[in-house]
Amino acid sequence: MSIKQTLALQLAEAQLTKLTSDSEEIRLRALDQVETRFIRCLQLGEPIQFKPVLLLKQLIRWFGYTPPLVPDRVLAMIMELLRSEYAEAVTRKIPYERLKTELEKVRRVLRNLESRRISELLDDLSLLLLEKYKIDLVTPSASSLSSIDITSQETDSATISLNQMYANLKSKDYEPAWSRPGSDDVASMKSMIDLPRNGDTNALEMHEQLTHLIIRMGDYPAEYFLQPPFVFLHLVQLQMIKDGSLLQVNRALITWLRQLQQRILLRRNTLSYAASFDPHTRSKQLKVGSALEILLDNCTTLINPILLSCTSDNWHIMELTVEVVRTYDVLSSKVSSMCITRIGNIVKKLLAHCDSVKGSNMTQLLDSLRIPRLQSLIFNGLLHDTVALNITYDPHLDRRHAKSLIQPIVLDSAYLSCMPERMKSLSSLISSLSSEPSADEQQLIKLKRAYSVAINQFHQNTKATGSLLIQKHRQVCLVITQLGSETLVKQLFNAIVECTAFYADNAKLRNDAEVLLYTLIDLPDLKLRALVYRLMLRSGVAHFHALMNKTVYMTGCSNMDLARQHILGVPLNVQLLRRVILQSWEENASEQIRQWCIDFLAMLIKLNSMLAVQDFITVFQVILPVLPLLICRSVTHKQLHNVIWHMFEPDTSPLDPPLMLRGYVYFMFHPFIEIRSEATTRIAYVLQCQDYTNIYKPTARDVSIEHLVNDLCLIQPPVSYKSIFIECSDEQFQGQRSLDALIRLLQAKDIKPNIRKSTMTQLNVLLQNWRACEDFSTKDDGYALILETLHNALKKDSGSNPIDILLPTVSILMKLLFHNAGFRKKVANTFEVYVCLLRALFTLPHEAQLRQDVSLCLFQMLFHNCITSTKEKLVLDVDLSSMILPVTYEVEAKVIPTAATVGLALQQKLEDTHFGGDKVRAAQHWRLYAAHRVCPAPSRITLSAVQAVDIRESLKIKMPDLALVRTSNLDDQLEYQLILAENCSNHEDLQQIISLIQLFLVLLRNSISQAVADNLWKVIHKYMRLVPGNEADGELYKSLLDLCITCIRFCQPQVMSGLSYALETDHHHSFHLLLHDRLIPLDKLYLISQCLMHLLVNDASDVPMNWYGKFFMQLSALAKTHFELRQLQHVRCMLRILQFLSERDLKLSDVQLTNYSHHFIQLSSNLRTSTQTGAEWQRDCLYIICQLQMHLQYQQPKATIRASITNQSGASYKVLSYFLTLCGHCDSEVRALSWVSMANWITSCGSEVVHILPRLDFLPGGLPACCLTTLMDIHELMLVRELAGRVFVMLMPIIGAECSFELLRNHDFLNTAYNSLKSIHDTPWMFEEQVRERNSCEVISCYVAICTKMVALNPEWCATLCGHSFMTGLSDVLKTLQSQVPCSIPLVELCASQICELYSVCYSDNFEFLQRTICRDNVFMQNYLTLINDVLNLECPEYMVIPLFKMFLIFCTDSNANSFLIDQIKNKPSLFMDFFLFGLHVILVNSSFQRFTLATLALVFIKAQNAADEKSMLRELEKYELPYNDVPTDEDDFGVKGKQEFVSNKKQIVSPYMQDDSDGDDKQSENHAPKNINAAILIYHRLDQLFDRYYLSKSFNFLETPVVGQVQVCEALGGLLKVSPWALKASGELKLLDRVVHILDNFLNDEKIGNAAVYVKRVGAHKAQSILSNLLVLINMLSHWHSSPNSVITQTSMATKIVRIIIRIWPWLSHSQHLKKITVQLIMFLTEHSFEMCKQISLLQSGHAQSLLHLMARVADFETTKKENPNKEPSLNMVPALRVMANCCSCAEGRLSLSKMNLLDMFDTILPASQPCPHATKVRPPVLIAWLGFWEVFSRYDVGSKACHLQSLIKTIRRTPPLKQKRILCLRILRNMCFFNGNRPQLVELADFINLLRDILEQKVQKEAGFDEQVLNSFEEHRLAVLMLWKLFGFGAKYRGMLRGTKLFKLLIGLRVELSVVYSQKKHKYTDVPYVNDLAELLEKLMESMRQ
Repeated sequence: MSIKQTLALQLAEAQLTKLTSDSEEIRLRALDQVETRFIRCLQLGEPIQFKPVLLLKQLIRWFGYTPPLVPDRVLAMIMELLRSEYAEAVTRKIPYERLKTELEKVRRVLRNLESRRISELLDDLSLLLLEKYKIDLVTPSASSLSSIDITSQETDSATISLNQMYANLKSKDYEPAWSRPGSDDVASMKSMIDLPRNGDTNALEMHEQLTHLIIRMGDYPAEYFLQPPFVFLHLVQLQMIKDGSLLQVNRALITWLRQLQQRILLRRNTLSYAASFDPHTRSKQLKVGSALEILLDNCTTLINPILLSCTSDNWHIMELTVEVVRTYDVLSSKVSSMCITRIGNIVKKLLAHCDSVKGSNMTQLLDSLRIPRLQSLIFNGLLHDTVALNITYDPHLDRRHAKSLIQPIVLDSAYLSCMPERMKSLSSLISSLSSEPSADEQQLIKLKRAYSVAINQFHQNTKATGSLLIQKHRQVCLVITQLGSETLVKQLFNAIVECTAFYADNAKLRNDAEVLLYTLIDLPDLKLRALVYRLMLRSGVAHFHALMNKTVYMTGCSNMDLARQHILGVPLNVQLLRRVILQSWEENASEQIRQWCIDFLAMLIKLNSMLAVQDFITVFQVILPVLPLLICRSVTHKQLHNVIWHMFEPDTSPLDPPLMLRGYVYFMFHPFIEIRSEATTRIAYVLQCQDYTNIYKPTARDVSIEHLVNDLCLIQPPVSYKSIFIECSDEQFQGQRSLDALIRLLQAKDIKPNIRKSTMTQLNVLLQNWRACEDFSTKDDGYALILETLHNALKKDSGSNPIDILLPTVSILMKLLFHNAGFRKKVANTFEVYVCLLRALFTLPHEAQLRQDVSLCLFQMLFHNCITSTKEKLVLDVDLSSMILPVTYEVEAKVIPTAATVGLALQQKLEDTHFGGDKVRAAQHWRLYAAHRVCPAPSRITLSAVQAVDIRESLKIKMPDLALVRTSNLDDQLEYQLILAENCSNHEDLQQIISLIQLFLVLLRNSISQAVADNLWKVIHKYMRLVPGNEADGELYKSLLDLCITCIRFCQPQVMSGLSYALETDHHHSFHLLLHDRLIPLDKLYLISQCLMHLLVNDASDVPMNWYGKFFMQLSALAKTHFELRQLQHVRCMLRILQFLSERDLKLSDVQLTNYSHHFIQLSSNLRTSTQTGAEWQRDCLYIICQLQMHLQYQQPKATIRASITNQSGASYKVLSYFLTLCGHCDSEVRALSWVSMANWITSCGSEVVHILPRLDFLPGGLPACCLTTLMDIHELMLVRELAGRVFVMLMPIIGAECSFELLRNHDFLNTAYNSLKSIHDTPWMFEEQVRERNSCEVISCYVAICTKMVALNPEWCATLCGHSFMTGLSDVLKTLQSQVPCSIPLVELCASQICELYSVCYSDNFEFLQRTICRDNVFMQNYLTLINDVLNLECPEYMVIPLFKMFLIFCTDSNANSFLIDQIKNKPSLFMDFFLFGLHVILVNSSFQRFTLATLALVFIKAQNAADEKSMLRELEKYELPYNDVPTDEDDFGVKGKQEFVSNKKQIVSPYMQDDSDGDDKQSENHAPKNINAAILIYHRLDQLFDRYYLSKSFNFLETPVVGQVQVCEALGGLLKVSPWALKASGELKLLDRVVHILDNFLNDEKIGNAAVYVKRVGAHKAQSILSNLLVLINMLSHWHSSPNSVITQTSMATKIVRIIIRIWPWLSHSQHLKKITVQLIMFLTEHSFEMCKQISLLQSGHAQSLLHLMARVADFETTKKENPNKEPSLNMVPALRVMANCCSCAEGRLSLSKMNLLDMFDTILPASQPCPHATKVRPPVLIAWLGFWEVFSRYDVGSKACHLQSLIKTIRRTPPLKQKRILCLRILRNMCFFNGNRPQLVELADFINLLRDILEQKVQKEAGFDEQVLNSFEEHRLAVLMLWKLFGFGAKYRGMLRGTKLFKLLIGLRVELSVVYSQKKHKYTDVPYVNDLAELLEKLMESMRQ
């Protein structure tokens, strides 16, 4: 080829570079050249030499220059390049994602050009990319989704509809990807969904490929399946393909859903931020909610055609649907309304089908209903759950619509009764939909309760009788008509009769009985009503006959008393009688009922002939209100008329004349003229007899008898009511002034008759206006004025014509009666008004208007109970047409509602509203409800049981109803299927039954009865135990495996235990055999692995099993075999089983564990992938390795772990290197497990790590630097960062302080740590969206732990740390606790276990820093207390409390912090008590937690010894009292209760400050109410329990060295008893001293030990140290205890025991000087305040040669005379011993014993008279002072007061400076000698002594403030000298004379004069000088003695 040709056929790189030149001209020329050559070569098919990738990049960069030039030519060139053969090089070098992103950038650049050509080119480029990269769905757009093309056997319409569904997805259905896969992972996922579809063979291939997909799903995060290549959408589309693979597809989707749920939960609890890619450019994924909506929609589409039948697909479609809803719940998202509506429609469809099934054959009905009903129950639950989710997560929920959706479930009685937990949940759901129950719901509940109470009356156990039934009658009567039960009616009526005796004393019961009786006599059911009347008449007749025959009607009741109480068989009232009268009138009632009513009324009236007059009048009070109705009824019933007429007979009637007159007035309206005539005559007769005073005008003067008798009240035609009142408007009455004037005029006393007449006439006219009547009714005394006018007009002395006044007055009265019902009732009961009206009528019978108005008035008064009047009309509530009434009226029957009528109306209303007018559904509802109330449980409902109950047939359950209930009783139906399966002999039928059982389990989950679960396991085991022999067996076997997986996943205990037992005992079980089969099909192996995996996960049994270890070994070998055969998916299944097996007790040896660890390391390394593909493989292997390492650590100590795991550093190097490679894996879990495995391996390697670390040089900076950088990598997962930090902390001691410091400095550790505090995640909530950089509390904990470790390695670094702002930042972190509600547990752990630990580490090296900072920061210390509270609220806070105690010790050390804590105790004593008591539980014995608790308490007790009461924690705690009922008991075994006891006690000590104790009071019974106890006593109780725990009488041995806790408990007890009187009192109650004495006594009596000298000689001194240590612990406790002045032993027996024990212990003291010192101190404290102890110490105890006092004297003698270095401090034993001797001087026994010892001879040695004495021994001043102190006390008593060693004392005094202790003691000894008369002659004659006293008195004492060495500052010596002189010379004339003759007397006088002069001249001159007052007083006494 020529050079020219060569140039023509290539595009040089330099030429392509010009495409991006800055010059537009150069760019365009270069484009022309490149385009020409490239296009020409393509057209001619000639090869061209160029770099396609570079050309493409340059063409894309072309658009980086603005404005873009010729974009269409450039895009066309890119298109041609990608279409050419050179495109392969481009696709190989440039990933699709990158190229797509660049084209999107180009699209954005060209967006503003609005060129159609450019848009088309860009779209074509996008499609071309899809083709070239062979990607079906590349972008998340509708077009790409619709391009999915998987060949389907369905029709084209199905495919089209599916594509339309995908096309409906909008941009809102996508969200930023949670994470995105790499290109390799995309390729792997694409290969998983490459599913060819070409016939039956390919169907098998699809099944196998789906199995591979399911197994490999665990590799990838769930969100990968929602991103390209959209595996999820492929699976959803595969659901619609009917080729038998639906089960496998659904299994894949269920697996994905469960993986998605775990992923959601993980993301919700994982802190994620600072993504490695820009959120704005992140790829998209299908939104989870949209994916779930698609899947749920698909599931409902699939299930719809098979709702009424059972196929092999039903169960897994339903299970998939359930999982979708559960995923919504995990996602915390609402369900779309469309999906809920579809589920609701399915629910309605299934319920309608179940209700439509009819028949009379139960078996056929059950077969028809079983499947639809089961699926109906499932969808009921789904609808319930989805609505509940939307209530929770949809703030804009249409609650009314939601309520309508669940209405079908609410109406499904069988569902709710057979699933009570659903009913309870549904009730809560309805409550949440509305703030309060709706009216329908309340009414339904009311009606159901009524049915329940009523039906209970048919059961003997629940039946109520008597008064209880009457009280419940309102509920019963609500449904009595519906039930139609005569039995129930009889029970109610009998209850009324039975309670007759109680009515007199119980008004409420009487009222309830009357209401019940009225309800019964007014029952809507005529049959039941007739029964009631029959029963009532029977009771009334019985009572009437008893009255007539004078027999007893009811035991305990008087017949007469009952009558007086208005009881005639039954309690009567006006309403009851009215109803009986009306019943006798009703035409629809039978003649028999009407006659019963008449008979009952007649009997009641006939009582007038049987009762006394007064008794009948009492009875008549109940008859009087219904008398109008009785007389009206008697018009048509002659018998009743005769009875009533006879009752009013004037000669025989027991009634009073007013009642009699009123009765005859009724008859004036009678239709029969004879009756009217007779009544008129009798009224006239009564009126004549009534006017005894003769004040009224005579009646009927001008009236003929004929006219008078017949027609006085007969108004025909009747007056029109509308004519009485004129028409008036609704406006207010305008004539008020006129009305007021007329009333005032009438009220005048001397008004003229004509004026009165005109006034009354005007008022009558005015009151024709209804409004005027209203106004008149408001006037005071208006009504009284009218009545008075009426009365006065009839008097004889009335001067006017009666007609003039009576006409208007009666007319006015008539109008007022019509207007005011209250006035009408009042007048009706006023007899005088009747008399006046009748007199007016009889006075002027010829006045028609007057007759009319009087008749109207009488009508209103007689029938006032029946009248309702308005201005428009007059209404009567009963038809009185049988009487001749004087006015027109309307009849509106008054219906009194009863419980029965209310119940009927209520049920009808519910039928219309609640049941939507569906009468069939309503009837079925009540039938089922009645059946459930009749039978105790749904499973026990039978037709015969319901038929036997006396209720209506319409309420009795029918055959279809019973079938519906039985199919709703799932346990029975499942049991039936299991029986069929047990007896099945056909593969197909058995598989069908198994599918149906699976469907049952979809609903039941694990709520199966034990019996059914047992049978279920039997069926599974029967068919699954053997290996399948043929293809049909294999399919059945897989179905059984599915069933077994379902049962185990739902934690069926019978199946889990059964399978585990079978694997343990049956070595020929199919699992054993199939797992060993190398040719096992993958789908079968997967199912077996799932079965075993779920078994190992869910089986919580602790029973050891051998099959765990056997399976582990076998499967480990099989995994290797399958890997060698390249059956990788088989290996995955094995690894899943092995992962969970590794958690169990494998019972493997150390060598086996080590070998298997290497085995799985090798298996992990065989799959060397860093992508997500294979991640689950790595996770399983690493998890198994971690578990094996844990087993190895538990089985043997670390020293041998290293020997077994790391035989050589080379192997360890390889292992660590491999783990390090996995630390860079893309899967976060793999990285985390790698770090854990590495940490375990490093721990096991021990010191060999030092040699391995340098070899890991392939890491930049080595492994420590890798750990540190990983910790500080803000883009890494928090868990991985934390684990890397923990490994670094582990490596720090290995690499040393210097290397650690260098690493921290190089990586700027402290600044990074400080900056991380600014972004700490300190809340318990996670962010849904990715935010800025955050650091978890665990990561901060690693930073703090590194600092802690660094301070421990290099204490000098503490100064650097404390000087950095990081420490200040940590205190700020702890201060954030105050605002955390609720508190973040990681934050609490960070503060408690890390920050506090760091501060405590700084205490020893930089306490000044702590004092300057946290000890002065009150906010910090306040939050520290909050931290204590938060920690104590956690479940297991022991490891966090220890640093808190360390901090507490620091605070107690600092005075300021200690004062703050004391102040806080006053406010929060309960918190401190919880803090102290928590660690004192016996379960924590010997734990470091308890040791720190005891150390803290010891410090508190020590500080309480020296502090004032107001500055002591203990004193504040003693003021706190709290309830406590945990009385300590002497338990021999403290381990019995274990953790339960610990938890209960922990809860008990939790105070109100920490938790709400509101429920505690309710739980405390009165007899066991907790008592209040002092906090100090409570602490003592806990310490006492610990003391008992350590010193158990049966197990404690002095030969065992005491543990630290034992020492601390004794020290704490001693310290507490020393300072707390409350604790001291409690120790006495619990006899602690007795127990200590008993322990020591047992030791001394132990024959194995015996005598001290013999024992030490026998075993050696070193072996006696345990005994000495134990003795020291107890003696030290007693010493501290009894150093308190409150610890006084007064009992002789106890004092004797202690003395004996100390004497017996004495031989042991020679082997321990410290023990001897403590023991002597104890004796000193015991004798300090106890007279009894002094006495017993002085006595010689039986069996002992010496008393304890002798021993003390020997100690003092020995310590005084032994030869020691003069400069050495004297032994501390001597001073306590001398103190004991001084204390014993208080008792006679002690003084006697001491006198026999001649102890004062010691002063010949230590205090010689002359210094050069040959036998003198030089003693140290402390020794001499101690002896002088003893002598001073001893000399107070006779036996020790002998004058001896006088010269020694005098010389000692002279040699000692004034006021020194030794000099004062000597003077006091001399003073004591002077007090005994026997010494007086010797002392008086002793010149040296007298001279000494003179010299003392001559000493000068300073009188004013100032300092002079020559002058004394106290009169103490003067006082002693004067006292001695007074005792020697003040008594007796001889001695007084001797004193007067000496200079001493002059000195005394001068001293007295000086004091008196000073006092007189300058008051209080010597006030501040000690002893001046005593001296002055002694001088006065001395001078007084001298004057005698």
